[in-house]
Amino acid sequence: MTRKQTAAALWMAVMAAIGIWGFFNFRDNSLNYRLKNAQHVEGLQYLPNFVNNRAFSSGFDWDGEAEKITVVIPDTVEFYNSSRTFRVTKLGGFFGRDVPCAFGPMLPVGSRAGQTIYSDSDDLESARERYPDAPVRDLTVHLSVGRYVSEIPLPAASLLYQEQEGDGAIWRVTYWVDCDENNQTFYSEDGKLYLRADDTPVTQLTYGEDG
Repeated sequence: MTRKQTAAALWMAVMAAIGIWGFFNFRDNSLNYRLKNAQHVEGLQYLPNFVNNRAFSSGFDWDGEAEKITVVIPDTVEFYNSSRTFRVTKLGGFFGRDVPCAFGPMLPVGSRAGQTIYSDSDDLESARERYPDAPVRDLTVHLSVGRYVSEIPLPAASLLYQEQEGDGAIWRVTYWVDCDENNQTFYSEDGKLYLRADDTPVTQLTYGEDG
């Protein structure tokens, strides 16, 4: 093989690799996650991607009063308007034109309550200044991570202000995590989530004293 032929072969290989990368990147593009397709299934909110049969969970039900709840992320989920099965691969994500959607607690529809979510627990002082009369309470989420979850693109909600009929409270949200042993990306130990690749802790979740 001549030098020109070798260079041409390498160029073709590079272009093929770029094409494959672009194909899979498009399939998981945020434009394929549409807010109008959001669905609520067994206490979890999802945004499905009908191109690659994946979904991310955008949040979980919380009544605004419980201090401890359990949230189980399933391996797969089925939606009422599709006969297909979708793998749950992310906690939080982006939809539309890169609109961020962090994973966290959601108050029931029609509860006549509102909430402001902060992604950084360091915002506690700012929340106290804004709501000086609000008590500070703690919500512990026992989070079970499913087999196919491979990404947490955004910091999960770790602080929120919840208001109902004039009264409000500042809630610190912490997570105690266990992970499916067959998950290829993450594992859990002592309530924390770690990357299998290098054993580093996943910082997108805020852990409590026991985690």
